[in-house]
Amino acid sequence: MSVAAHAQTSSPWCLSIIIEWANTVWNGDERAIKLLDRLSQEWLAIRAGRYPNDLPATAVEFLRRCGPSLELLIVSGSAGVRGLEANIRSRMPESVDVSVHVAEGLEYYPLKNFGARLARGDFLLFVDCDVLPEEDWLAHLIGSFGRPEVDAVCGQTYVAPTDLVTRAFALGWTYPLRDPAGHMVQAGKFYANNLAFRTQVFRETEFPSIGVRTRGASSMIQTELGHRGIPIWENSNARVDHPPPSSFRHLAVRGLAHGRDVYMKRSQDRNMYGLMRSVGIAGFRLGRGVYRTFRSWRRVGLKAWELPAAIAIFSSYYAFFALGGVLTHVNPTAMGRRFRV
Repeated sequence: MSVAAHAQTSSPWCLSIIIEWANTVWNGDERAIKLLDRLSQEWLAIRAGRYPNDLPATAVEFLRRCGPSLELLIVSGSAGVRGLEANIRSRMPESVDVSVHVAEGLEYYPLKNFGARLARGDFLLFVDCDVLPEEDWLAHLIGSFGRPEVDAVCGQTYVAPTDLVTRAFALGWTYPLRDPAGHMVQAGKFYANNLAFRTQVFRETEFPSIGVRTRGASSMIQTELGHRGIPIWENSNARVDHPPPSSFRHLAVRGLAHGRDVYMKRSQDRNMYGLMRSVGIAGFRLGRGVYRTFRSWRRVGLKAWELPAAIAIFSSYYAFFALGGVLTHVNPTAMGRRFRV
């Protein structure tokens, strides 16, 4: 039975937003600052009662009960974020309670767990420092909790096709193309960069430990919640733009890490299944990307003569993906220490 099935009250609720600062290593602080500015605008709109025209009545009623303040927690595995603390605070209105926390050495998912343990809100929103939300993102995502059956909800993550590289990754990478139609359904695959929970639900599970991998905890928490009868919903009106790799080096490191993590999903020891799985999935996703490119190239604004270049760009990612699996098979210990992205 859903935690939210208990009687709804008219008492105010508090939201805690947790932003991990780890991705600024590759994408810089500029995108994170833009995220903070968007977050400020979205929160002020909710406080002022300016809601999207297509927001369901249940969401409007829920948002009207928001408390007078928002808790914003910036969490980082490096003390370097302290130098930005004054700038972060200056960009937030007085109704946002900003705090910056450093846990030396923690990486992506452990940082999110760290922030969640510090949070005081009734609801937790995890958003990555490198995504750029669309207008009305916050109202749609948090308004989803106006439906009592919703205990966890993600938004839609996509790559905005603004140039050749982003168009290539929009078609051939991990995320689906932007869907403007909007829907509220139980999620299949989802991402932790745009995700919210009722606090009690999240704390009973947290993101599980993934050993030396750097990705994979999202599917694990989905499985654990599913065993408890708690689905993760997707509200595709809550959209964020995710950047492609910021450089060729970033592409290579991320691809190698991705291949390693797929290899190690079942075991961190050397095994033929992991090798076949990592190389096979790299090949499958490359094929899927090529199919999507020929099917949807006009949709993202590609020109016909740009098709070979676009395919070459995302193919390079999957080449490193496959290589990551091969290198993990050669030396799992060394691969577990490196490529922490």
